[in-house]
Amino acid sequence: MSVFTVFALLLFAAVTVFALANPSAVVLRFAVWEVQTTLALATVGAAVLGGLLVFVSGFVGQRRLRSRVRELQARLHEIESQPASAPGRPPQGP
Repeated sequence: MSVFTVFALLLFAAVTVFALANPSAVVLRFAVWEVQTTLALATVGAAVLGGLLVFVSGFVGQRRLRSRVRELQARLHEIESQPASAPGRPPQGP
């Protein structure tokens, strides 16, 4: 397991302990919505929602990077397949 995974699991455990230690009822208001729930459910729900948002944003960034890598690999393959400009002379790097 990576250090990040261990840290995320410890943080989630700490949030869960905090939530279970505070079982009082709370009212959540957002724009026109109003929901009454326990503090435990609100805290764990916020942690899970935050984790999902981080996962989705990381996934989008990962896809963007993979696309860029494929583009650069295709470009490199194209450059490598071209004949050298002068015989016996290696191609010049960037």
